[in-house]
Amino acid sequence: MVTGPAPGTVRLVVLPEHDGLRLDQLLAAATALSRRAARRLIDDGLVARNCQPTRVLGRVLEWGDVVDVLRPPDELGAPARPDLPELPVLFADRWLVAVDKPAGMLSQPGRGTTGELAADQVAVLRLAVERGSKPYLRMVHRLDRTTSGVALFAANPQAHAPLVAAWADDAVDRRYLAVVEGEPADDETVLDRPIGRDPSHGWRFRVDPAGRPARTAVRVAARLADGLALVECRLLTGRTHQVRVHLAAWGHPVLGDRLYGSRRAGLAPRPLLHASAVELPHPQDGHRLRIEAPVPDDLAAFR
Repeated sequence: MVTGPAPGTVRLVVLPEHDGLRLDQLLAAATALSRRAARRLIDDGLVARNCQPTRVLGRVLEWGDVVDVLRPPDELGAPARPDLPELPVLFADRWLVAVDKPAGMLSQPGRGTTGELAADQVAVLRLAVERGSKPYLRMVHRLDRTTSGVALFAANPQAHAPLVAAWADDAVDRRYLAVVEGEPADDETVLDRPIGRDPSHGWRFRVDPAGRPARTAVRVAARLADGLALVECRLLTGRTHQVRVHLAAWGHPVLGDRLYGSRRAGLAPRPLLHASAVELPHPQDGHRLRIEAPVPDDLAAFR
């Protein structure tokens, strides 16, 4: 396994906005080289794509491809390896990869987000740079942009189906931490309320008797000062915005969640919701695997 560019080499990774460029076009776009100089390097056998030397000037590239140029960084006017957003890896093997998605980063690209890298793209790009070629990586579930924590990917085609099936069969134990407003009357409860789309708002959901069944087990982990509480939520089903909708309907919205009625949103830069842990059957042999993400600083400040 390649773990980075060799000394005296520049490693480039094809970003989504460079998808479809020819090899010489990428070199001109990503370095200080002119197209003519880039073609000379390719002709001289000094360029490799996904660890394979190539002299094909018009080679069309896909995003996530890795291009190594056997010349020093100062000559190319480019760093030895690309500067990509941080995305801490919590677990990785040949079957699955888990990362700690920061709040503010999309899980997957959305409409109108051109030029903004989503977590699944960053994960592919960072692994590509480490390994020297584009990896297979498929996101298994999504987190809201404002939610931090564990995000899982299948790392090979054989792993994807078992992981998707585990989600569909409710074989995955998903835990979230949230700072909520108010003082819950009970230390533990199960919120069993169906959820559907809110017809008055394109992005919002609501408790709706005609919606899909949804169940969330809630445990008060700590009662905080100033009428706040830290709760742990276990998803017994998986609906869009389930934790946020259920906690709001319970009368204890997530602190900072303006979409679902936070009355003290000025105290938090975002809805303080964190995907803290996932336990699931490993796609290779079914043994139970638990993956945890550290509590982010903005939520930890309230603990």
